[in-house]
Amino acid sequence: MLAGAALAGPAAANPPGPPQLLEVDDSTMAHAIETTVSEVFESAVPSVVRVESDDELGKISGTGFFADSTGTIYTLASVVGDGLSVSVTRGDQRWPAKLLAKDPRSGIALIKVDGAGATPFLEKGECGEVKASSPLVVVGFPFDHDVSPSFGIAGGLDRKSQGKFFTTTHIRANIPVQRGQGGSPVLNLDGQVVGVLVSGLESGAGCFVLPIRAAEKVRQDVVRFGDVRHGWAGVTVHEMPMAVQGSHLMIDRVDPSGPASSQFRSGDVVLQVGDIAIHDPEDALDASFFLTAGEPVAVRIARGEEVLDLQLTPAEHPLDRGNELQALGPGSLMAP
Repeated sequence: MLAGAALAGPAAANPPGPPQLLEVDDSTMAHAIETTVSEVFESAVPSVVRVESDDELGKISGTGFFADSTGTIYTLASVVGDGLSVSVTRGDQRWPAKLLAKDPRSGIALIKVDGAGATPFLEKGECGEVKASSPLVVVGFPFDHDVSPSFGIAGGLDRKSQGKFFTTTHIRANIPVQRGQGGSPVLNLDGQVVGVLVSGLESGAGCFVLPIRAAEKVRQDVVRFGDVRHGWAGVTVHEMPMAVQGSHLMIDRVDPSGPASSQFRSGDVVLQVGDIAIHDPEDALDASFFLTAGEPVAVRIARGEEVLDLQLTPAEHPLDRGNELQALGPGSLMAP
């Protein structure tokens, strides 16, 4: 907290000095952090479960958490394996779970338990408010230990790692994680979930977090359609050196058999897709992730001297994406 500047005397005669940080006793600060993290942890525990599955390589274990009151659970696709033998435990309760969907683009899976009654689920937070230095809490099951909290801060918002692009922006968290915590909820200090822990950094000193908005896109697809329906626009784009209306993203080619073929042209500059403003090719990564096949989305473009608002109805991709976890490079965004 910053101390207020003195107000006595004319400003010109007595200019205020630089703001001074209030001194806080170390033990007081430590106690405040401990109390807050403890409260977040205790409130989250009833919604967090251990997820186990069996495949030909043996038992796989990870973490999941309830997404709604009907027993739907977020976890990782790698944790549920082939989905033939999945169970979840919470305290001394154990339930078989069925696989609803695995999404290779985000790396998450949705499973469901029946007979658990009205399950306590985590409130969704505003992941868009997370920025570098935002405090975060992970609640999960490291190895074969009991559910545990981990505390740290967001290190940044990343669109790629080690030269590969994510399919949407991820939160990089400076939080040490261990095997078994994949699929854990990542919470703000209000106890709201802002993301799903999807991978650890090589050193184990940090992790990448899928924002909850992206996870919710997957869940809502499953609720409405019974499966994940990522949309395909059927265009390739490239980056322009000079911006037009604030955007460097120009359509390079329109697939004549794709959903964009009726209204979009080569040379159109993309300004906005849905509620996502486009400034550079990497912005199209986020926009592409949130496209839903069969669901119209507003697209604003610049064509010559005109700014046009068009409607695009994405289609399902004509090719099987298989186990693709990373998006294509920025030169091929929204492309097959």
